[in-house]
Amino acid sequence: MAQEAALEADAAAVMRPSQSLTRRVMRQVVRKKLAMLAVAYLVVFYTAGIFAPLVAPHDPNQQDRAIEARLQGPSADHWFGTDRLGRDLLSRVIYAARTTILFTVAVSITGGLFLGLGLGLLAGYRGGWIDTLIMRVGEVLSGLPTLFIMLALTAAFRTRIDSLSQDLRDTWLGDDAKTLLQFTIIVGASVPFAWIGSSRVVRSQALYLREADFVVAAELMGASTWRVITRHILPGVMPLFIVGLTAGMAGIAGAEVALSFLGLGISPPTASFGTLIGDGAGVRTFQASPHLLLAASVPVILFFFAWNLLGDALVDILDPRMTPR
Repeated sequence: MAQEAALEADAAAVMRPSQSLTRRVMRQVVRKKLAMLAVAYLVVFYTAGIFAPLVAPHDPNQQDRAIEARLQGPSADHWFGTDRLGRDLLSRVIYAARTTILFTVAVSITGGLFLGLGLGLLAGYRGGWIDTLIMRVGEVLSGLPTLFIMLALTAAFRTRIDSLSQDLRDTWLGDDAKTLLQFTIIVGASVPFAWIGSSRVVRSQALYLREADFVVAAELMGASTWRVITRHILPGVMPLFIVGLTAGMAGIAGAEVALSFLGLGISPPTASFGTLIGDGAGVRTFQASPHLLLAASVPVILFFFAWNLLGDALVDILDPRMTPR
């Protein structure tokens, strides 16, 4: 018991720098004006999306059959204007933000947290053929044309979605059955490519930590692989894992926007930035009603830009060459 207590104390002492690193990162992020602007925008974006039913001024699917109500420009009643069916664009943008948030959270949890973190820890700690297998699979997947493969996967299941959604329409899912199936398909098509970057970051840190004295001591005392990974290695890799996940968040959201824009993601009437941008695309459409494209593209472009800014700020802070000695 005394040896185990001493080991836990040594591990806590080694992990203390990770806690101080987290505090240092937060302090330096606060000092970066662009990073704070990015954080402020992301807070607004996520708050609006999460509380869309409370924030949206109108029903996003409510149509106005009056001709004069269609393709209205921004006004006091409709801040972002209306679309071809007389629907309020601001409300649809807010609900599109919710779609993006749900997609990024689903892919980040399944592909980033479970696969990326789990496989990275396993590859870095166990090494050997397990490490080789995981990394070779990641290299093969990273060498594939990601968008093309995702398009093929979603297109392959497209015909089955309609028939299966008809069968599920009579269940408690109702009209949401088709949207849920489409959402599941695009998440499933994105997950195989979402774990590669984060697993590499986690693996590199796990390779370093497995040689630490407290990890070697834990192994000599007979600690299980699960205990060593969760109690001694995991706390040390989490800061870098969060940075890697942050840097890839814009790419994850971009996959859903691209698939929906090409007609293989979330389909109307469910709001998605891809379909909204598709409705406003085209030279003649932009000349006649520029608000259709601007209302949908500007918020999502700022969303991508904010995540990239935040990711770059975290990378700069954690870059050893920039760390004050």
